[in-house]
Amino acid sequence: MKRSAKAQASSARAATSTFGAFGSPTPAFGASSSPLPYVSEPPDLSAISDANVVVYFRNLSKKDSTTKAKALEDIQAHVASLQEPVEEGLLEAWIRIYPRTSIDNAKAVRQNAHLVHGQIAVSAGKRIAKHMPKSVTAWLCGLYDSDRSVVEATQTSLRHVFATPEKIQNIRRAYQQPILEYCRDAIDKESATTLSDERTVSKDDAEAKYSRVISACISLLASLLANLQPEELSRFQADYESLFGDKKLWAFASYNDASIRRSTHRLLKTCLAKEDAAVRENLQSLSKAYLAEALNSDQTGSIYDYVEALTLLTSAHPSVWTEQYTSKTAVDRRLRQFLKKGSQLGPRDFWARLTELFKIIPKEVLPQSDTGAVELLSALHGGIVRPDEPKYNHEVAFHAYLNIVGLLGQRLKDLEKPKLLEEMVLPIITQYLRPSLETSHWAIPSNATALIAKALQIEGMEATLGERWPTFAQQLVDNIKTSAPEQSKDYEKSQTSVVQHATRFETLQDQALKTEAFATLQPVFAQASALVVAEALEVVKNRNGKPYGASCAIAALLQRNPSLISATQTEQHLELFIQHDLPTLILSPSSSYLTDILYSGSSSPIFKDAWSASLKSVLKETDSPTKTKALEALLTSSRIPAAFDLATSDPELQNYVMTSVREAVEGSAEWDSFSRMLQSPAKILSPETTDKILAYMTETLSISEKAPYSLQGLRQIVRSNPSMLREFLARPQGSNLLQGLLVASESPSDEVAQGATAVNASIQTLLSSGTDSKQSIYDLIHQGLRDATPKSVSVETLVDLAKQSVKAGSDWSEISKVFPNIEEWNAALEPFLDAAPKSSLAITNPLGGAVYLAKSEQSPSTIRALPRDADGYSAAYRITQYVTKLFKNPDLFSTDMVPAELRTIYLHNVAVAIQLADDNLGLAGANGLWAHYDSEVEADAMAFMSDAQPFVTHELQRLAATWSEANANSSLLSWGTEMLSAAGTNFSSRSYYEVRTYSVLIADAIEAAGWKNSQTAQLQDTLKAMRKSRNVFQILGILNGFREPLAASKTCERMCNEIIADLTGLDIQQKSSEALQQIILLNAIISQESIVDSIAKQRLIFFVKHVVPWLQEKDVARPAKAELCRALTVLLPLMSDLYGEHWGDILNSLSSIWTATKELEANESGMDSAIPLVHASLKLYAQLRKLTQVEEPNDDLTDAWKETEQPVADGLINLLKHSQHFPDEFHQPLKMVNDVLARQLATVSLKNLESTEELFPLLYVESQPVQQTAFEILHKQIPAAQEQISINSALEKSTARLPEELLSLIIDAPTVMALAEANFERSVPLSLRGYLLSWLLVFDHLEHASFKVKNDYVEHIREGEYLPGLLNFTFDFLGHTHNKPVDVSKLDITRYEADVEPPKRDLQWLLTHLYFLCLRHIPSLTKSWFISCKSRATVVTLEPWTEKYISPPVIVAALDSVTTWSEEQSAAEPDSPFSIKVTPRAREITASYLVDELTMSMRIALPEAFPLANAHIEGINRVAVNDTKWQSWLRTSLGAITIFNGSLIDALTTFKRNVDGALKGQSECAICYSIVGSDRKLPDKRCSTCKNLFHGGCLFKWFKSSSTSSCPLCRNPFNYG
Repeated sequence: MKRSAKAQASSARAATSTFGAFGSPTPAFGASSSPLPYVSEPPDLSAISDANVVVYFRNLSKKDSTTKAKALEDIQAHVASLQEPVEEGLLEAWIRIYPRTSIDNAKAVRQNAHLVHGQIAVSAGKRIAKHMPKSVTAWLCGLYDSDRSVVEATQTSLRHVFATPEKIQNIRRAYQQPILEYCRDAIDKESATTLSDERTVSKDDAEAKYSRVISACISLLASLLANLQPEELSRFQADYESLFGDKKLWAFASYNDASIRRSTHRLLKTCLAKEDAAVRENLQSLSKAYLAEALNSDQTGSIYDYVEALTLLTSAHPSVWTEQYTSKTAVDRRLRQFLKKGSQLGPRDFWARLTELFKIIPKEVLPQSDTGAVELLSALHGGIVRPDEPKYNHEVAFHAYLNIVGLLGQRLKDLEKPKLLEEMVLPIITQYLRPSLETSHWAIPSNATALIAKALQIEGMEATLGERWPTFAQQLVDNIKTSAPEQSKDYEKSQTSVVQHATRFETLQDQALKTEAFATLQPVFAQASALVVAEALEVVKNRNGKPYGASCAIAALLQRNPSLISATQTEQHLELFIQHDLPTLILSPSSSYLTDILYSGSSSPIFKDAWSASLKSVLKETDSPTKTKALEALLTSSRIPAAFDLATSDPELQNYVMTSVREAVEGSAEWDSFSRMLQSPAKILSPETTDKILAYMTETLSISEKAPYSLQGLRQIVRSNPSMLREFLARPQGSNLLQGLLVASESPSDEVAQGATAVNASIQTLLSSGTDSKQSIYDLIHQGLRDATPKSVSVETLVDLAKQSVKAGSDWSEISKVFPNIEEWNAALEPFLDAAPKSSLAITNPLGGAVYLAKSEQSPSTIRALPRDADGYSAAYRITQYVTKLFKNPDLFSTDMVPAELRTIYLHNVAVAIQLADDNLGLAGANGLWAHYDSEVEADAMAFMSDAQPFVTHELQRLAATWSEANANSSLLSWGTEMLSAAGTNFSSRSYYEVRTYSVLIADAIEAAGWKNSQTAQLQDTLKAMRKSRNVFQILGILNGFREPLAASKTCERMCNEIIADLTGLDIQQKSSEALQQIILLNAIISQESIVDSIAKQRLIFFVKHVVPWLQEKDVARPAKAELCRALTVLLPLMSDLYGEHWGDILNSLSSIWTATKELEANESGMDSAIPLVHASLKLYAQLRKLTQVEEPNDDLTDAWKETEQPVADGLINLLKHSQHFPDEFHQPLKMVNDVLARQLATVSLKNLESTEELFPLLYVESQPVQQTAFEILHKQIPAAQEQISINSALEKSTARLPEELLSLIIDAPTVMALAEANFERSVPLSLRGYLLSWLLVFDHLEHASFKVKNDYVEHIREGEYLPGLLNFTFDFLGHTHNKPVDVSKLDITRYEADVEPPKRDLQWLLTHLYFLCLRHIPSLTKSWFISCKSRATVVTLEPWTEKYISPPVIVAALDSVTTWSEEQSAAEPDSPFSIKVTPRAREITASYLVDELTMSMRIALPEAFPLANAHIEGINRVAVNDTKWQSWLRTSLGAITIFNGSLIDALTTFKRNVDGALKGQSECAICYSIVGSDRKLPDKRCSTCKNLFHGGCLFKWFKSSSTSSCPLCRNPFNYG
């Protein structure tokens, strides 16, 4: 009861305090129409139909801000979900509660309130209009909230309803009266206690809410005034006047909240602009508010707005300072109080605004006497130097101070001004000249020397300073004389003080002389300067230059005002000092100032001798920091005259500079001194020295130890003296520097490469501005193309250089300078065109067997001896690459700019280079266009071909545009035949390449431009003419180039039949060359579609029977046999129904060819390579296989096929064995042979594959097809052989061993480090692949071996320690070592299929599959490795990774094997008491043994990470044995899993064996006739007489029931035996 009464009383007090404001005696709810007080009538919720919305509104009346914010979100969601407009009840309730919610202390509540209001307004549509008077002010006040997010929310909600600024302006115009009433009520009637409940809201929060409301209302009023027109405002003029006449409104100018003060000040500024009449009516109130009260109030955060408003008010109504001011405290006192506070943390602009205010303050307010002025300025100065005044304001503050001093001084009498200046200005100058701690409050910012000039400009300062100047000069002299000696610990401090004093003295004197009012003081300044110089000279001479402060005093005077001592005795003394004393003192601490003194006399006759003497004094000194400092002072002084040239003519100086550069390049010195010399305003280095320096730097760029230092020096030159570098580059030596930089930019050292690139880029920028220097770049480009040496820069660099040298839009005369010389390009290509092509290319080149006919007299050593760049590229290759890369930039190098005759040459050379590159790309060393062969070079060559082909296509399209059907001399046919006729005139290699190139161009042209059928007849006539000429190359060229238009032409059909007829009657022994040419032509023709159908069958039969014996003749060359096999491959299907011995002859010939092949690449350097023949014969064999697989094969062919299966298989195996001696990665012909060989071997029956152990070494050959083929053969052969091995091992009782040939392949495990440079995106290294395939073969042995043999194999692997290497590599590559194991969830790890995934993913799959096999077949060895693994990261990541990806299929396989074994056991022994139950989902196996209707059982549970984690075995039901033996059985079974290779079947077999052993021979108890007694034990009490066994429990019962201890059977006394 007491607590309740107390609460009621508190509420009563709150109501009284809230609504009793302003003396109102009315009841609470009638006190005000304002919707803002916290005590207000709640909204009527009865009209809201949705109960949930009612709850939301009730939550809005809760105290917790989070609850209210959530309620607003719920209301917002509800309104957003409405399909119909918002109901009226909700709208009225919201309008009632919105104003109070919009001023909540929580930012989120205010923000959501405005958003909800906008959403409700949108939903309500026009119905919101009648509620706008009650809500519009709260809505607009949100625009002036103190939080930015609330303002943005308000803007968003307004834009949703009022889409344009004009519509929002209309709101202000339409609802002025409600807005004014709302604001007036808030200002007059609200307070912190009416807006917040003091019982639940803290005082600070209540005050913050009140400040936010009042500030927003005042800001809204100001916006009305600013945005509405006068005629719109006049409608409610009385309301505005009433509001502006409210003293409480203007009292807010000194309120304790900054936001309210700012709003009030801004309102006043707006009123002065829009409602000046209202301001005039209330000047007394404003004077009181802004002067009597605000001047002495805290204006932090609003100071600038305050002083600006006060300035505007004073400007408009200065009487507020005088007539309207009625406070008891004088206004000047209030002003001083205001000034003492400084800027009150305000902006810099405050001080400028303060000056403006002083200019307009009425004269009678400001002091009229020096005493009053000093008092006011003291207050102002005190405000400036307040501790809390920002330091960055000091400069502008002192500027304002001096302005105000000037304003006040103008009002004083002449006699009073000196006192004011002496007390309030001179201390600033005194402190500036000689800073003192006692007068530090007069210190101005160190960088604000303009304030000194400002002070000097104050009226009357010349007289004041003139009186004190001699004293200032004497103080400087005294300071110089009494400066500390060099031995003193304060030497540096003392001399620095003198330097500062002297510098400021001269600065002040200079400023005074520049001021017109000080002109009369020049004699005073001259006398003072003479005194200072004379005394300083004596000190410098007497103390050997050590007091450098004295030297500074002289130098400062001579720099600023030398005229003060000109034509005086002091000047004469100074010249004598320079001539006699200065050279001897140049190495003293005063060296830099003495140098300035020396250069100040540069116009004197004594200067040259004095400078030379000083330089010699310095150079004679041994190397030291003192010498360096003095020399730099002499050579880099800012006082050096423009025409100075003494340094370049001094040989001793030039030698010194060169020596210092050498030391810097060698790293024993720094570049700083040299850099400063380069920055000297005078020219220090002679042209000869410049050349020597840059030539030396050029040389050292190629020396790895010196290159970084040379680049540093070049950077210094580029930065400090670029003109020196530009001049050097314009000379012949300049190109050497550019080339050296380009070579260095490709250095393997990142530091050197990056440095050289940066310097080169800077140099290119320099050169781009001068044409003379560009010649160096052109020379460098041509030299880089012409000479291919290990030091040559890369083609990419030359291209970049060319692009930088040419501007877009340049003509050919300019562009041609960066293109290669045609003669040099042709000369570079010549050796390659004169070299005979490799015979292996007969498989891949467009002209086929034409390679056999190409002859060359050029020695192979010619190509090998050609110079090459660091990548092995020849000059021909580099030039062609360069040209094609240039044309990739059509904006700079357009082919349209190239003259027509040059285009033809460019097309020819690029096309020839493409053919050469194609050969060299397919066959490493085919022509030596480049000499190094790796994946990077291959990628570069492929990029070259892709760059070159668009150029060729573009040129062909250009030519096609010039061909005319009407003009026979300008057509594709004439163009093509003209080229071929000029090219293939003989059998030279050059003719071969020319014809081949032109035939490809012709084919590309036909594809690009199309073929006109009207020219086909002329084409056939041309072919006939060439046939008569018997020019084989030309015929091959036209057949290949015009293949499409010649397809199925009568001319080709006739030619084909003629060649077959000619060959049928040809004796190859006598005309071998003719035979080869004819077969080559035949193959070129029959490769066309449908041509062979035209051959008469009888003619074909005669031909085949005539040529098949050629395959068996040893005297027939391989090329002829190869071409013959190619021809038969196409022709034999046409006579597949012909019976005869030729089928067997062909198959026997093929097997003989293969068996006789010893090494595929043995004769590659000559013209008798076995590769084309082997390839053609394998293709012929594949064709014969197809003929045997048709529906009705030829019987003779089938019989011959079966008879030759074994020799053919032997021949294929022989080829496989002899394919290992040459890698085929960069040998496309050999790879094609290996691919075909692999496909044919895959079809050979196992029965024909003998002695496959010899294939193990093929797993490591450098050929993926050979490797894969060998693996697949062994993969099929090994499982078949394991059965016999298991039988032999069992019969002979011997230990099985894995093949040593196989183990030798896995003895050396790879490492990730060793494979660091391998490109797994391209392919898996074959050595690594061979190693892993060898492990697959090991697991093939394990998987198909018997139990004993498998254990022997496992032990063999353990003894050899082969497994750790595999697993270490596996988990290093798979990322476990680095805590980032790969995701293999998408791989089927239970199997592996080669070449399905990308190379890297394929390797990950293979490694994961091998790990799966390790856990399947050798888990004990795998777990031993895991336990002993030393990599912490691997141990931590492997088990969860195994559990996630590997263990599930391992467990499934293990359980499946147990299920299969159990079924086999049940089938073999149907009555066995032993049974197995497998529960896959629980990963459990239960083994049960039935004994006398009781079940003995145990359970094996597999963990999720099995077999990496141990299996668990538990006994479920123990019967017939004691616990000790039972536990022993369980441990033995577990040991079979953990120790003996993890076999679950071994564990189950062990358990069964133990049970069988325990029950073996066990007899029944003679009393209960059971084996197992009631105590679950076996009979263990034996009668010593009859030897029968009894259960102990049964015997006890017998003794008890029979009352005797005799044996139940023999009745003899029972003695335990």
